[in-house]
Amino acid sequence: MERYVITTESYIYADSDKKAKSLAKYIQGKQRKQYDNQCYVTKLQSAPFGRIGSDTNLIEGEIL
Repeated sequence: MERYVITTESYIYADSDKKAKSLAKYIQGKQRKQYDNQCYVTKLQSAPFGRIGSDTNLIEGEIL
């Protein structure tokens, strides 16, 4: 069996940066538990409606 890397992006909704980090950590944990796939969140950015996105990585240098 061959091994592959998948890169995905998702939008999540949260009331604050802290809650967004918590939700990202939860999603990461669910992926790891369900698929045993060593899922890691590598970037978390604010993405308000009407804007392309933010240049600021909210988890830069952190491990969730």
